[in-house]
Amino acid sequence: MTIRTPNPLNNAQMLLDLQRSKDRYANYASQLTSGNRIVNIGDDPAGSALILNFQSSIDQNKQYMDQIDTATSYLQNTETVATTVGNQVTRLMQLAQQGLNGTQSGSSRTAIAGEVDGIYTNLVNLANTKVQGKYIFGGTHTTNAPFDPSTAPAGNPNSITYNGDNSTIDFTVGASATTPTNIPGDTLFLGGAAPGSYGSSLDLFNAAKSLSQALTSGNTAGIQTAYDNLKAISDHVNNAITQIGGWSGGITDLKSSLTAVNANLQAVQDTVQGVDYTTAITGFQKESIVQQASLSVMAKVNKVNLFDYLA
Repeated sequence: MTIRTPNPLNNAQMLLDLQRSKDRYANYASQLTSGNRIVNIGDDPAGSALILNFQSSIDQNKQYMDQIDTATSYLQNTETVATTVGNQVTRLMQLAQQGLNGTQSGSSRTAIAGEVDGIYTNLVNLANTKVQGKYIFGGTHTTNAPFDPSTAPAGNPNSITYNGDNSTIDFTVGASATTPTNIPGDTLFLGGAAPGSYGSSLDLFNAAKSLSQALTSGNTAGIQTAYDNLKAISDHVNNAITQIGGWSGGITDLKSSLTAVNANLQAVQDTVQGVDYTTAITGFQKESIVQQASLSVMAKVNKVNLFDYLA
């Protein structure tokens, strides 16, 4: 009589094959659930490396775009204030022309000087504009007011001491691109870097104060000089506004380019990562059948009764 017993090696192999089938089944299930072809790095090491590289580039570009949004906000505020300054300068020029009119009386010129003084105060307030708790015209000095109207630089009583610096705050908006987000106050309001710009023909505070004094005293020559300086200041401010607009437009275009690049990278990433549903469904169904068949075979092979021991 020969006794037949299940072969333990065959059992081990069948269990190993079953486990592998279950792993493939689970992988297909994950693909169908997530929509991703690569669930684990081991599924496709080369493809996984590409996806990580694509995602790294996409994330970096998003950081640049966030920087661009912040820079744009500061530039828009700077441009808004500079435009208002330009309008105020235009009004000062109009008032100077009125003062030059020979029909003006002393009292009327004094009244005009009163409006000039009001504009002067507005200009000081504009020069000390704060955005999100930071002074935007102090250069890189953003915590203290850049202009103190209570102090005048030595030898220039009609000007205002500038307490900032002549540097810009630059934001990184690309792999090799930066953009200024502000214009130093001495550049915009004094016409150049302090202290050399105090009392120059482009010193806006000096021009406004001198115009007021000339109107009050009836000094026609002084009014004319103030007008000529204001005309040059107007050109200077408009140039600054154009420069700010150029910076803003440049980073807006850059953001559009980064958005397009990210869309392309995402499309390629989706191509590498995206699941082929037909293949995944077919594999899922196949492994389900394989597992059922394996379990059935193992059940029959391992079924033991009296007759299994009889030859």
